[in-house]
Amino acid sequence: MVDKSWLMKLVQNPFLISSLKFEEIYQILFRVYDIFREENFIIEINSQNIEDFGYVIGDIHGNLQSLNYYTKLIQEKNPKFVVFLGDIVDRGPYQLECLILIFALKILFPQKVFLLRGNHETIEMNKQYEFYNLILTKFHQLSKFDSILMVYEVLPLCCIINTKILCVHGGISNNFNVIKQLKNRKTGNNTNLTNILRDSMFQMMWNDPKEGIQGFSSSYRGEGINFFGKDVFIDFIEKNNLRYLIRSHECFSEGYRWFFNKRLLSIFSSYNYHGTLNPNPASYAIIRGNEINPKNVKILND
Repeated sequence: MVDKSWLMKLVQNPFLISSLKFEEIYQILFRVYDIFREENFIIEINSQNIEDFGYVIGDIHGNLQSLNYYTKLIQEKNPKFVVFLGDIVDRGPYQLECLILIFALKILFPQKVFLLRGNHETIEMNKQYEFYNLILTKFHQLSKFDSILMVYEVLPLCCIINTKILCVHGGISNNFNVIKQLKNRKTGNNTNLTNILRDSMFQMMWNDPKEGIQGFSSSYRGEGINFFGKDVFIDFIEKNNLRYLIRSHECFSEGYRWFFNKRLLSIFSSYNYHGTLNPNPASYAIIRGNEINPKNVKILND
């Protein structure tokens, strides 16, 4: 059993995570694995109280300054729910600290904090970008990374808020039945997923919206990854009885960006992701009922 007062101490001062032994990190990984494996691939959050609100937070990518801003906001404002859209590690200077901090929040508040899988919650991306080598350098054993992969494998894919707002890391799949096919299925029940379902999940972690195109078209990101236009987007959300989609996956200089007549919102929650020479505000979304209010924030040094 992980001591909750210890976890709260890590949340209050996440720089303590840097000095943890792997045995201590493993306790957190094992506990959060047990929580995630009992969740569904499609998280459903429903609130009938008009006073309730929640936050949707996009890519963090090892930016602990940005993540600290959100954790303090969560503690101060006490939202009903918080949904992280994935891509917690790779690129930034505090990747392990960010990942363990969000896992600590999940253990402390399992019915309030939710984490979806992004394209960087995979071993392929972690090997290509820094996180795999960071763990290997810090803990000196390849097997240590298996414990992190264990958690990746049971992360939910997407979240539906108040039956109308779909939250996902990347975008829609060309399989319009994917939500129906995954509905009520536990993430721990992931060994017999069909190739079609795995491909659909891959697309939802990777695909991007694009104005001015029709249908799906090949993306510069690689094989099996697509841009999608307004026509197929509207078909997808109407078929699934949805109204909006919130996603992350792309950094825009203006912070957040609306697509498709304000039916799709793209946010990115890591401040100055490309550095101060190419700045961007961090952005997140505030949800009340079925209303979405995106917000940009400039995060200063602590």
